[in-house]
Amino acid sequence: MDNVDVIVIGAGHNGLVAANYIADAGRRVLVVEANPEIGGFTASQRAIPAAPDHLTHPYSFDPFFWDSFPPATELGLDRYGLRRVRVDPGLVYLDPDDASLAFWEDPRATAREIERYSKADAAAYLEFARLLRALSDVALSYFVANPVRFDVRPLARTARHALRHRRHLRDIAALATGTAAEAIADRFTHPVVRNALHAAAGSTIPNSADGSGAGFLWLANQHRHSHQHPVGGIQSLPNALAKRLTSHGGSIEVNAPVAEILVRDGRAVGVQLRDGREIAANEAVVASCDPKTALGKLLPESALPSKLRSRVDNIAVRNGGYGQMKVDLAFSGRLSLDRYAKRRGDGLDLRKPMHVLATEEGIERAFARSAAGLLPHSDDFSMWNVIPTGVDPSQAPDGQDNFYCYLAVAPYEVEGGWDTPDSEGLTMRQRAGDAVVAKLGRFYDGVETLEIGRRVLTNEDFEALVGASGGNITHVDMTLSRGGPRRPARGLAGYRSPVPGLYLGGSGSHPSGGITGAPGYMVARELLRDGRKDRKS
Repeated sequence: MDNVDVIVIGAGHNGLVAANYIADAGRRVLVVEANPEIGGFTASQRAIPAAPDHLTHPYSFDPFFWDSFPPATELGLDRYGLRRVRVDPGLVYLDPDDASLAFWEDPRATAREIERYSKADAAAYLEFARLLRALSDVALSYFVANPVRFDVRPLARTARHALRHRRHLRDIAALATGTAAEAIADRFTHPVVRNALHAAAGSTIPNSADGSGAGFLWLANQHRHSHQHPVGGIQSLPNALAKRLTSHGGSIEVNAPVAEILVRDGRAVGVQLRDGREIAANEAVVASCDPKTALGKLLPESALPSKLRSRVDNIAVRNGGYGQMKVDLAFSGRLSLDRYAKRRGDGLDLRKPMHVLATEEGIERAFARSAAGLLPHSDDFSMWNVIPTGVDPSQAPDGQDNFYCYLAVAPYEVEGGWDTPDSEGLTMRQRAGDAVVAKLGRFYDGVETLEIGRRVLTNEDFEALVGASGGNITHVDMTLSRGGPRRPARGLAGYRSPVPGLYLGGSGSHPSGGITGAPGYMVARELLRDGRKDRKS
């Protein structure tokens, strides 16, 4: 039997972050990954058959939150090949009527944009930005605290931030637990500004739902530091993490799916791979895969009491029926946004930022139809789009573009399934792709004439390709009832599983999903802390 100190299940970015910290502490670490390539939800692929030289990013593109968490500075990934290009403004809202609104790192620059539409809204935005800063200061400190034990240093930081922002505490609580729609309606009046903020709220639940206001953490983060687009696509992040890990003595095995987490005398002691090979872990097993898979599929049924097993079975991964959709496109030439650029008149290169396309009313309609298993109407799609070649031309052949289109809401399931032909011989997947391209053609010049090929992915595909339960890109639903000491479920939070020696360190753990590295950082910290305690006892 092979033997290491710590086994990490899953070579997504959180698993690789955890492995790096554990290896830095002198442990022999092995990361086992089921897929042929590392990356998980931070993988890039050349996956459009008609355009094999165009890079795609099937699940994520921009590590928005990466620079807000310790791994970004502590791991020094620039020394291991990670190169990034700063883009400011990082986000631009595109209105259907050719107006646009750029969100700059400096909120004062954003307010000057808003002033073109409403001076009152511009003043309100500066005050809102101050609230967002207070929210993010408090939240980011809490996000690196263990939510189920007294974690002195991060809790002290959180308390200091709360004290510094005490004038805003009531508003912070109202924003974090309330609705994005109410937060916008209370402050802004111009339709372009309201549409832009509804689009940028970033929630996977309706903006009228309680807790959706917390989605403004994304916008708060935008004003902490602008986007840093990774050269070579998002795959460059796990690649740099892997290079760093192996240079520090760790190892990675791909094509190594885990069949079972081995438990002896009530303790996790290793894993058995599907090919029958057993690998022993002298100290611990870290599951960076989703918790429903780790605890419900890989752990022997007898390892958890029935009450906890029931909670595992009921971990929410279907997001209330609201799914997401991803459309990657390849183009034979370069897209342009000439009419938006002409109206702006400031020379801003609109090919570089991320774009959001949505309207206040359309977002609500899209959620309603998606919950009913119906494809939203094309005009109502809520889109987050990037032209990666606008910053990094190496991702496609010379003079050509790749295109990333993330639909923030789509049906989790559709009537009849995604791939059943209708009376006209078209599947719902094909109709969805056509509807997406039709909408994009109303914003970008060249979409319909330059398209070479496309790839349309749904939650069903995310589950098949990455393995996450329900194809949930955050592993567990992002709701108030699944946060902090209840993430992923009551009795299962805090990184230590109920089985000694087994730790949870993926996006289903506190603080949440997204490309942060925070769950990996936190699980490594808890594991190493326990190791120090064991050696003293």
